[in-house]
Amino acid sequence: MATRRYRDVYIAGPDLVAPVLRGVIAPLEGAPYRISPFFPPSARDVFHEVVERIRGGALTGRQTAGACWCALVSPGELHALLDDVYGTAEDDPPLLLALRRFVAALPRECQFSLVAASF
Repeated sequence: MATRRYRDVYIAGPDLVAPVLRGVIAPLEGAPYRISPFFPPSARDVFHEVVERIRGGALTGRQTAGACWCALVSPGELHALLDDVYGTAEDDPPLLLALRRFVAALPRECQFSLVAASF
């Protein structure tokens, strides 16, 4: 029987990830703390979307631990990702609506960590 892996995507503060991505400190084992609701399931695999965008250079990030990928993103980039993965905000289910509201409330001049973690 195969071990089931859980995969989550969420937004974290940039304080631990930014120095790693800038090469100031070595990657840390584990994932940054979550400040947002989790990204809900979608017809597209959200975890895979984030990892492939990091690997392909569409998002500025890298693998920061054995099963954790992080990217520094602006609220505008988060909004575009939500629209791309989930479609436009028409009749969103409650979990997605909560995530969209969270992203809309983020300060525009800041960057945040987009985290794809598997355990």
